[in-house]
Amino acid sequence: MPGWVGKVLVLVLLGFVATDLVFTRTFSAADAAEHLTRSPFGPWQGALESACVSGHDLASELPEEVSSRAHGLSNRQVVVALILLVVGSVVAWVFGRGITRGLVRVAVVATGMYLLVTTIIIGSGIVHLVAHPELVQNWHAAVFAGGSSGATPQSTLGWWPLALACVVLFPKLALGLSGYELALTSMPLVRGRPDDDWVYPRGRIRATRYLLISIALLMAVLLLTSTLVTTILIPAEALASDGPAANRALAYLAHGGPLAGGIEPAAVNPLFGPWFGVVYDAAAVTMLTLAGVTVMIGMRDLIPPYLYRLGMDWKWSQRFGLLTYLFTFLKLGVIYVYSADVDSQRGAYLTGVLSIFTAAAFTAVLDVWKRRAGQWVVFRVSPLFLTALVLFAGSTVVVVWAHPAGLHMTLWFVGATMLVSMVTRFFRNTELRFTGFEFADEASRHLWQDLIAKDYSIIVPLRPNGTPIAQKEVLIRKIHRIPADMPVVFVQTELGDASDFAQLPRVRVCRENGRVVAHITRCTSVPHVLAAAALEIAREGMVPEVHFGWSSEHPLTANLNFVLFGQGNVPWMVYELIQAADVPAERKPRVVVG
Repeated sequence: MPGWVGKVLVLVLLGFVATDLVFTRTFSAADAAEHLTRSPFGPWQGALESACVSGHDLASELPEEVSSRAHGLSNRQVVVALILLVVGSVVAWVFGRGITRGLVRVAVVATGMYLLVTTIIIGSGIVHLVAHPELVQNWHAAVFAGGSSGATPQSTLGWWPLALACVVLFPKLALGLSGYELALTSMPLVRGRPDDDWVYPRGRIRATRYLLISIALLMAVLLLTSTLVTTILIPAEALASDGPAANRALAYLAHGGPLAGGIEPAAVNPLFGPWFGVVYDAAAVTMLTLAGVTVMIGMRDLIPPYLYRLGMDWKWSQRFGLLTYLFTFLKLGVIYVYSADVDSQRGAYLTGVLSIFTAAAFTAVLDVWKRRAGQWVVFRVSPLFLTALVLFAGSTVVVVWAHPAGLHMTLWFVGATMLVSMVTRFFRNTELRFTGFEFADEASRHLWQDLIAKDYSIIVPLRPNGTPIAQKEVLIRKIHRIPADMPVVFVQTELGDASDFAQLPRVRVCRENGRVVAHITRCTSVPHVLAAAALEIAREGMVPEVHFGWSSEHPLTANLNFVLFGQGNVPWMVYELIQAADVPAERKPRVVVG
């Protein structure tokens, strides 16, 4: 989807990505805080209680206006989440170069430890359920039991109604997909084959598919088995919103919490107890903190460079990490406003996650549609991707309808991005935005070098479908009083995708009835290409003049056409770009408008 339509869609998607990344970070911090604040480990709870008392005493000594605004800081869940957020920011700053080998090694060790203790917990539960099949049978009967006649449950539900209930509940179940979208931060690091084509690197694509399939299988197995084990073994009241196992069911098992039916935790695994619970909490908190670090690095490596490439960010903003600091303060604000509560952030978090999956499914549908061009309409649509699109889009609508906070933040992100992008692009329009010329053939390259070496003192721009060259030469020589023996170079520009910023124009130079004509295509901005061409020709020999005819276009319309469509107010912009170019004043071409 080229042009501004594609760019605007990407900017909107970046707003949803920003929402997802912000809430991924705050959600991880709040989840990690749940592990620490609800841990039954005595020494830790004593230290946490004394710290909260000290914080409360300190807050009481502050002026009333200040202490009233800081009342949330007396909540130890908020305090712990804020501390974890700051710690994660410091770790991200330490790994300032991005996802390096060192960070990958740390992540491998942390992930390995987390998967080890998680596998011990889930594996022990599965072994216990296999050894005691009556527990699964009783659970299965309870699921399908609508009423009862004596001691025999009467099944009022079948598999199809249960499957339909799962579809209806999918928006809530989609929280289990959270984190999968963070694979996009890993994709640029996947190694391909040495002989990969840089346009379509098959080896790298294949390795990325292996990465995604491995993650999906691992998540599917762990999510289903952990849900089964915790649902059957943990009492229902412990899993309630205010229960000791809420948002930390595996940690509850690891700490040896009371189990359903009076089962002793040691019967499931003798390791379950305070010390093993501390090990699991440490592994979980480390994983959640590293997830936040990855989010910060991914946000820094994904959003600012993309905006800069479109002319929608300043280089100094990237150099000082301005967006990173802004997002960090925003995360601290989100933690405070939501009181670091996992449940209250769930809807906003789901909005970001599901919107990215919706965009991915839409992209896949569109990609297959374009690849199968020429086939019947029925065969151009991928049933698999279309089903995913309907499922994720519908889930996004349901979540947004129930929890509009995520959409509100996304709209703020989108609005701010659009505004800053327009302002930045307007001020950056005086950059040359030129990376060089690409020549259509070797003959064009030789003729262009010949133009630079010889004394061509007049450059005349041409519109693609404007006045014919012969008539244009007669008019320009007559009105601008150019002698007949003075050589003239005609430069004809053709606008490409004006929504792009940097450009690599394509040049074809030829002789037409004795006249030298340079045809330049793929221009994102006509003034920038003309200024670059004039500066190139002025590198050696005589410094040329660029001659324009007088335009009857209104100045305001001309400026808007230039900013949006790259071809308005051409003479003035060419002059400004030449004057701003980093070349000696005596080598700057002159601009003549007559």
